[in-house]
Amino acid sequence: MSDAAQVWRLTSPAHAPGLDGEGARLWGGRWNSPGQPMVYCASSLALAVLEVFVHLPPAMRRPDALPPLVAVALEVPGQFDTVAKGDPRSLGDAFLAARAQLALWVPSAVVSLERNLLLNPLHPAMSHVRVITQTPFVLDPRMAS
Repeated sequence: MSDAAQVWRLTSPAHAPGLDGEGARLWGGRWNSPGQPMVYCASSLALAVLEVFVHLPPAMRRPDALPPLVAVALEVPGQFDTVAKGDPRSLGDAFLAARAQLALWVPSAVVSLERNLLLNPLHPAMSHVRVITQTPFVLDPRMAS
């Protein structure tokens, strides 16, 4: 395992570190259909903040309603491809079905020049993903003002 990526997740304290892909399996996401587990990670903590914030329901985008979170830093071993252009959900589902790789870099929809890393929690190498840190995290209330 000569190469590794450090990536970030923000998740609820009840689900930290959140490496089973269960939320994505239940609800689906940009890169996976419902029924397909996937773990979404961001290339930086700042990008993880933006990704979480834009997906909060409007009622939670108030200073007094921001949820408590946990910032999880991960070390993901390996070298990963970057997704080609195409329909995100189809590409993500194909990535999961192939089970050829643990992870895949994809462009962020929030900041197009940044990248997210998708993890296939059913890939055998998932057992080598290491939690570096888990830290309580609070969104800055000014974001919701």
